[in-house]
Amino acid sequence: MMVITALSGPSEAFTDIPPAVNAATTAINKAGGVKGRPLQVTVCDDQFDPNKAADCANQAVAGKYLFVTGTSANGDRYMPILEKGKIPVVGQIPNSASELKSPYSYPFISGVIEVAGGGTACGKLGKKTPAAAIVDLAAGRNSASLIGLGLKPYNLPPPRNVFIPPTATDYTTYAANLSGTDCVDVVLGGAGFERLTQTLRQSGNNETVAYGSSQVSQKGIDRLGAAATGVVLVAQNPAVTDTNVPAVKKFHDEAVANGTSANELTDEGLIMWGTTHLVAELAAKITTVDGESLAQALNTAGDIDYSPLPKVNFAKPVQVISPDNRIFTTDVRFSELRDGRRVPLFDGQSINVFNPS
Repeated sequence: MMVITALSGPSEAFTDIPPAVNAATTAINKAGGVKGRPLQVTVCDDQFDPNKAADCANQAVAGKYLFVTGTSANGDRYMPILEKGKIPVVGQIPNSASELKSPYSYPFISGVIEVAGGGTACGKLGKKTPAAAIVDLAAGRNSASLIGLGLKPYNLPPPRNVFIPPTATDYTTYAANLSGTDCVDVVLGGAGFERLTQTLRQSGNNETVAYGSSQVSQKGIDRLGAAATGVVLVAQNPAVTDTNVPAVKKFHDEAVANGTSANELTDEGLIMWGTTHLVAELAAKITTVDGESLAQALNTAGDIDYSPLPKVNFAKPVQVISPDNRIFTTDVRFSELRDGRRVPLFDGQSINVFNPS
């Protein structure tokens, strides 16, 4: 298998993903691998560079990899190559049109829904003047219109959009541009989210900050300290901190045994870990262990209810953006940061971003 993600470059590095995948593969291989063969991981750093992402995909095709996972801003470059090579991309967080259309794309969660869910949070909390802080990259700008999907059921106006360069280090101006709003949907990497939240609080702005939970670790929450008050996290999966969920506890155990600190684990890593285990189980049941056969197994699996992954059916996409989009659930869960911990909002219930009532 291959992980395609950015571990270096001009914006946020997704360093939480490889340890999570490695924890899963270590456990899988200790249990005998896939049909007695070890599952091997190649981590390919695309450095936020489309050409490097294409190189990663070509390497996967040339090596006849079973599947690819990870999070990248360059899906439009790597997805067509992998589709042509009949290698499925499983468990990624799609950030591109190609990942939302390719029949070889199998996401359990979606950045589209997380971003729209930020708008839902603003509406359910009774906010009136929404805004959005968005990374100034193509993938970020494409997200700008999505926030309105979550605001629409509450008849709220379009958000005030503030675009922030990925190389920004001083967030003072951007925080000032958000003054006068009462809820900010943040579409930034983890470090950008932390910097913006700290800057907002330092400037005396206590508005609600809604953020997709994917990259948030307990370590990051601890860094925010008192500034975390008023942050609402949007997730499509159980919180990585909720070890009362057996699968989440198993993730913690495997990750810690493999050398990762529990306070560095993220929801994103949890999804990649669960994906790796699921694929290993599916691969053990197919006659020919290759990408095309795995894709067919995913297509015909019916309802996949595999904790901690959201329940999906890859034969039944939910129409959100277009009839053929690869989105399979529109439910989100919310938690609020209080006293340095994630506390469920709205009784922990799953909420449909398009029909939140």
